[in-house]
Order: sequence, then structure tokens, then C-alpha cells
Amino acid sequence: MGLTSAAKLLDQGFEVTVFSKEPFEETTSMSAGAYWWPHRAYPLERVHAWAKITYDEYSQARSEPESGIHFEQHLRFCIDPDDSAQVLQYVEQWQRVDGAEYGIACPEAFLVTLPVIDVPIFMRNLKRRVEAQGVTTVIQSLASVSTLFPEFDLVVNCTGVGARDFVGDSQVFPIRGQVVRVKRPEGLERSTRIYQKEDKFTLVLPRTNDVILGGTAQDDDWDRSVRADESKAIVERCAAIVPEIRDAEILGATVGLRPGRDQVRLELDLSEPNRPVVHNYGHGGGGYTIAWGCADEVAMLARDYFAR
Repeated sequence: MGLTSAAKLLDQGFEVTVFSKEPFEETTSMSAGAYWWPHRAYPLERVHAWAKITYDEYSQARSEPESGIHFEQHLRFCIDPDDSAQVLQYVEQWQRVDGAEYGIACPEAFLVTLPVIDVPIFMRNLKRRVEAQGVTTVIQSLASVSTLFPEFDLVVNCTGVGARDFVGDSQVFPIRGQVVRVKRPEGLERSTRIYQKEDKFTLVLPRTNDVILGGTAQDDDWDRSVRADESKAIVERCAAIVPEIRDAEILGATVGLRPGRDQVRLELDLSEPNRPVVHNYGHGGGGYTIAWGCADEVAMLARDYFAR
């Protein structure tokens, strides 16, 4: 959220400084197994509009060398109803399939071609892009948004779950996500997801050099340490539906804290005199799915503020 917002602000001619509490490689964004599909981000109407803009951005980026964006087929088995399936209206190719033909009993299933974001490649490319345009990056923990005034004319708050302390928002909470990385088996080209409303899920997501296996979605769990028993269970669940990864070499496991909230907070906050803040956080598990749409709105709010 921070880097996409920075990119769109730069396009509008703003000078931008990015602050990060953690080094680039240690952020939650870098641990994500990312593909385009909304997950636990609300309200759905705004989320779907942002998702459409982001889908179009990825469609353009896939032709760029080193973008970290590619499109691949995605099998989605819905054990529970998936309200986010409305975004199928935005994709180029999709069809309903019978889950039973794949050994998965479920009320609804889709085969859809989706953008996959190869996070290490995409994020490094995006970081290089904004730095080439003059962005200064500062690794520093900030106690609150007020510490950035009066040095800056406007603050864009993309602190994710950190907004709980940064701006005192008790509505934001962590959704702990653990994933496992394995070596990509030869011939594995399609991703697979079993969708259900539990604190665990099954995801097999091939990337350029590895495969992300997921995962967990544990509310109000701040623990960022890897749990060996969960890694084992993740591999077993994934191998049950994609046998090719059963003997794949395990490359590691990571944990990130998704920023849960009853709805995304994306708005201009003028509650403190001479301290304008654009908030952009609370995206649940949909950050990479709606990032560019949200960034467009951030840039619009900033432009409109200075045009007042």
C-alpha cells in the first residue's frame, strides 16, 4: 500500500518520503503469497471497484520485463459461499467446473485465469521504480502520526495493522497468516485454492522460482514466529489436492499479520488542524488485489486537498 501510493503520488508531481518500521525484506508484504482475488476486505462495492483498477494495472504490467506479474490458471473450490466471486465479471477468462471431477466436493467451483504477483520480484521492481523517481526511504519506528508534522504537508497512513497504535484505531486487528515455500515441481503451472470460512485454508500458488503453500487466517493472533506443526499441516493439506508438491523441497516458512478491519479506511482526515492525513489501511487479505485502485484514490484525495 505504501509503495503503490507513493508511485501514484509521484505521478501527480508530489515529493514523497517513505517511512518503514522494518527493513524492506521483513515487511508483511514481502511474506505474502499473492494473487488477484479479494479476501476479507470490505465494503464489497468499494473493494470490487478497486480490484477492477488493480486488475487492469496488472494486465498492462504483465508485458513488462521483470514486472513480477504473470497470469496463470486458478482452480477455486468454494466449500462456503464466496461473495468475492462477483469479481469474475472483470476477468478475461473463466468458467464453472464440477469440483467432483477434481475430487473436491463443493457447491461451486471455477477455473479462472488470474494475475499472480511474484512478490519478491514485484516488490523490488516497485521499490526501484519509486526510488528512481526521487523517493527517500527511511527505516524508523514512529510512535504516532503527529511526529511527522510540521515537517510534512500531508501524511499518507499505510501502516496496516500498525494503525492500531499509530493512529489509535482499535477497530484494526491482526489476521495471522503462515505460509510455506517449496521448490517448484516441473510441470506445475496452475494454482489451486479451497475456499472456506475457517482459520485455515488450502492454497497452492506456483510462482517463478517456488510455490507458496497456505495457510492460516487466525484473528487477533500477534505471533509472528513460525509454528512447525502448522507448517506440517499446511504441506499435508496441499499435498492432498496437488500430489506433485508432496515431495517438493521445503525452502522455508514465513508469517505475516494481515490488517483486518470491518471496512477499509480510505479517507482524508482533517480532524486535527494543519495535520491532514490520508488513511489507507485495513485491507484484510486483499492488499495486492486492491492496491492500485486504493493508490489512485489516495492520489486523488491528495490532489483535491491541495487544490482547496
